[in-house]
Amino acid sequence: MAVAQLVLVRSNTEMLEQIKTRRLSLRPLRVEDANDYHALETDCEVKKFLDGPSKLSLEQHRSSIALGAPGLAMTLAITAADTTEYTEFCETIGWEINIVLHRQHWGDCYGTEVGLALIPRGFSVLGCDKILGVADTANIGSLCLCKRLGMTFERNTTRYGRPARIYAVAANAYECR
Repeated sequence: MAVAQLVLVRSNTEMLEQIKTRRLSLRPLRVEDANDYHALETDCEVKKFLDGPSKLSLEQHRSSIALGAPGLAMTLAITAADTTEYTEFCETIGWEINIVLHRQHWGDCYGTEVGLALIPRGFSVLGCDKILGVADTANIGSLCLCKRLGMTFERNTTRYGRPARIYAVAANAYECR
């Protein structure tokens, strides 16, 4: 699993509380996470299917974390449940959630675990009618993740200038699972 893009349709700005899963905890990103966040954001392989590696310096990332995200954006650190040390991150931007993992955690099912924790909140807390998964057609891990999260293929699209597929799950279909 490389990078998953989940899009929450028709959300509101209500913040999500700290979320815990069996192995993971999601919490707001902190300034002390800057080194790990910067390493993830500048990793060419991690960002290959997104908008490419960040050109920001470590200090610029540290400053952006300190200032907080603009508008509706909120960045969450994904940590091991038994520690507060930063592991990964996900970001909500209005109705969009990006799950981005360090390469050493690809295949650990963290994306599945985070997605399964966030999707119900998208419906119950944010009031979404439908949640979309958007993945580059070459990103087999993310395409499989969308299916593991209960999404079905909707249509082809273009994302970051590359072909992508959109998968979706509706609130009423998800509740019937």
